[in-house]
Amino acid sequence: MISLLMPALLIFGLCTTAFAAVPPGNPLLPPAVVVPPDIHEIAPDQVMRQMVDHPETVIIDVRTEDERHTRGYILNSLNLDYFLGQRTLEALGKLDKTKPCIVHCAIGGRAQFIAVQMHQLGFKDIFLLKGGFNAWAATGQAIAK
Repeated sequence: MISLLMPALLIFGLCTTAFAAVPPGNPLLPPAVVVPPDIHEIAPDQVMRQMVDHPETVIIDVRTEDERHTRGYILNSLNLDYFLGQRTLEALGKLDKTKPCIVHCAIGGRAQFIAVQMHQLGFKDIFLLKGGFNAWAATGQAIAK
């Protein structure tokens, strides 16, 4: 009887410890970040001017493929899904760090996290789309489907 009780207690202890380590709140939300001052916001209506003045600008959409499929996306944007974690960071590492980048998600949280990661990887010219894709759509900007 004791031989069965010990493994059960061990498993129970490990499970409660694992669950206690999970922070309260939604685990799908990105962690809170402090955005460095050299990462700037860009309003949806300023993006076209940026693209004309700097045609090498890369637009990075960190939403899921499902979000892009159901809501649409900014034409020629590069999809690097935030939720793919390490794969996304590896893909970012392969990009030209000297090109300006505009990063967005739906409203801004995931994009902030990725922008900070990009800054740490050495990207020089990073913009966050103010209000994310939702603001882009709400201001009547072009959406690809």
